[in-house]
Amino acid sequence: MLSTLVIIITLAIAGFIRGYTGFGFSALVILVLSAIYPVAQMVPAVLLVDLIVTLPLVASSWKQTDFSALSPLLITTMIGIPCGYWLLFNLPDIALKLLVPSTVLALAIISRSHSVVLMRVARSPLLCGFMSGWTTSAVSAGGAPVVIYMRYSQLDIHSQKNSLISYFFLTTCFAVGSSFAMTQQWYLLPDYPLLYTVIAGIAVLIGKACYQYRSLPSLHHAAYYLLLILSVISMSRVIWTLFS
Repeated sequence: MLSTLVIIITLAIAGFIRGYTGFGFSALVILVLSAIYPVAQMVPAVLLVDLIVTLPLVASSWKQTDFSALSPLLITTMIGIPCGYWLLFNLPDIALKLLVPSTVLALAIISRSHSVVLMRVARSPLLCGFMSGWTTSAVSAGGAPVVIYMRYSQLDIHSQKNSLISYFFLTTCFAVGSSFAMTQQWYLLPDYPLLYTVIAGIAVLIGKACYQYRSLPSLHHAAYYLLLILSVISMSRVIWTLFS
């Protein structure tokens, strides 16, 4: 019962953030669920939910997407996704439980870095696309590299958000399809998958409506710090387990 409540709260918060900011759903959900369930089962399940709840967002963003900016990213992302799945299905669960928070934490810190070297890397669609690909399929946290890349693009904020939504939709489609092709099964969230998906979908729509009513930069900052806090907690828990 407690795990069910935790999943519902997590999906509600992550869904709202996804609808409001256009990203962050999978990373937030996998950080919490990986503490309870095997990572290799949860990553494909979370990506499937992410794909479904993205549908109402991509319907309104598709025509406002700059596909010329996305094309090089998409190509290398689809190369990176199989690499991430190799890690997901071959590393032991304890290694994956450590890889999830450490990757999310590193990407979150990099996204706020002012390093000249990192800024140059962030402007490379090939590197950002590949990094987004393997982190999507390995730890369900492929948003940060592309968000960083978009930040340094010439697109305005509105175009960036719409392009990100379409990018995540296309890459998640490929990731979910690749998972099925490799395992010949669909991974679902435990116990009440339909209920969880509906809750996440409603939260996404609420977040989208709130963004359309008023865009607050403070909520974007709050989502960033929430990712940091959850990453530190998850990493500390795994390290404690290893050495206790």
